[in-house]
Amino acid sequence: MNALELSGAARQLASHCVFVGRQGAVVRLALDARNQPMRTPVQEEKLAQALSRFYGEPVRLEFQVGGALAETPALLAQRLSEQELAAARRAFEADPGVQGLRERFGATVLPDSVRPVK
Repeated sequence: MNALELSGAARQLASHCVFVGRQGAVVRLALDARNQPMRTPVQEEKLAQALSRFYGEPVRLEFQVGGALAETPALLAQRLSEQELAAARRAFEADPGVQGLRERFGATVLPDSVRPVK
């Protein structure tokens, strides 16, 4: 998606799409029905222009709107973020210093206060 040089709402639209295929000048994308409001004529045009630059020729978009899709870039990013957060929480809970504070003072950890360091 970085190769498309998109930003803003057009990038958001692209991140919620799954590439289905390309046949000539037609690029087919699948979009989860929950994300249908992102699909506006302006954002579609920006995405089509970016894909036209990428392919080096004009393209037209066709959307398939439906239910369960393959993992979109947005879903992948969300899943990875959740995995990082879970790993950070596990590492924090396993830290000997944290365990010592729990045992010695009866401390508790507020789950929302633990974040992965990037």
